[in-house]
Amino acid sequence: MKLFLTLALCYLGLVILANWLASAYVVGVPLTPYQAPAGVFCIGAVLVLRDWIQQLRGLVWTMSLVYTAGLISWGVGDLAGWTSLEKIAIASVIAFTVSETIEAVIFTPIRKRNLSLGVAASATIGNAVDSFLFLIIAFGGMDFFWGQFWGKSEMIAIGTLFTMMRRWLLPIAVSSAS
Repeated sequence: MKLFLTLALCYLGLVILANWLASAYVVGVPLTPYQAPAGVFCIGAVLVLRDWIQQLRGLVWTMSLVYTAGLISWGVGDLAGWTSLEKIAIASVIAFTVSETIEAVIFTPIRKRNLSLGVAASATIGNAVDSFLFLIIAFGGMDFFWGQFWGKSEMIAIGTLFTMMRRWLLPIAVSSAS
């Protein structure tokens, strides 16, 4: 339960941080010539956390976190008067709902055979869908697509590596969750 709560809080915090960063900053993506809204690295981690949370608690918990994080982001933007954050939060909820649903459809059957492959495959496909929808809704264009895609892909690669190392990193949590 403690691991789930930690991951859920990280998930919520990263989505909120990503939405705020995306509403305010653009960054260069390491190892590429591309730029992306600054929340890109947070969202790359979130795509992996979604799979981990689903593995621990199931799809219902995961999808409720998607909506909760989006609503909190929108609420913060509304209270603070940051209209750009509200637009980003709405784009995030819509893009995440679609991409996370597709990701769950891919991840669910693969995870039982190979968890690391499930994380890598579902997060990469979710990344492409999320990048496309988010950029169209939030910014009205695809100018940042490759920066979004590659920035999140870098984080997905790190998350997949951590997934592969999970038995070494979290031996107690993995044995009790299996």
